[in-house]
Amino acid sequence: MRLALISDIHSNIEALEAVLAAIDAEGADLILNLGDIVGYNAAPNDCLELLAARPVVSLAGNHDLALLEEERARHFNLIAYQALRWARETVRPEFLEFFRNLPLVREGEGFIACHGTPASADAYVVYHFQSRRLLNFLKERRDLKVCFFGHTHVRALWYRDVRGKVALLPLSRHKIRLDPTCLYLINPGSVGQPRDGNPEAAYAIFDFQEFSVQFKSVPYDIAAAQRRILAAGLPELLAERLGQGI
Repeated sequence: MRLALISDIHSNIEALEAVLAAIDAEGADLILNLGDIVGYNAAPNDCLELLAARPVVSLAGNHDLALLEEERARHFNLIAYQALRWARETVRPEFLEFFRNLPLVREGEGFIACHGTPASADAYVVYHFQSRRLLNFLKERRDLKVCFFGHTHVRALWYRDVRGKVALLPLSRHKIRLDPTCLYLINPGSVGQPRDGNPEAAYAIFDFQEFSVQFKSVPYDIAAAQRRILAAGLPELLAERLGQGI
């Protein structure tokens, strides 16, 4: 099975359309959305309509949860909070039940998927100690080899080998063959607001049969997404950062 991994769409319809078109050309068997459909950008309803029309499996991200919980949103930084307030007023009522039903975690044969970590949609996996903790969780489970996660908006491939060594693997645009004796954490990056210096919309393809992953990105109409943000009256910084991939 070939699994397409997407995450952190953040209401960017131009980026989502470009990524889904690329995935269609790939011929993936399933699309797994790791959360944060809303926030930051200005086309939440368009993104929700597009996802609803496809067999996409979606998880809840921290912004998705904050759309329903005002108190959770108050812990965001000011710009993120302003964008969430705008989204709460903009998302059509019929989509609210969709968000209420989003699971936090999904498991399949050999993998677990979440937004931040399986324990919390708000938790980050950025530093060595955070990745070690999550990889140790996989080791204890024994039936799991891979955890797919998002939230950071930065592509990443962590591994734990049989000796217990934990480290980041260098990324490449080429297919990366994984070692079946190791455990892995895979972050496909962000569709709608990349933060790794590459403004293209990011996604990844995981092949279970080959036990491989390929990190990909596609250009999209950033100027159109920026115009939407400004027309909606959202902070200008949200438009500026799209062009810089930060």
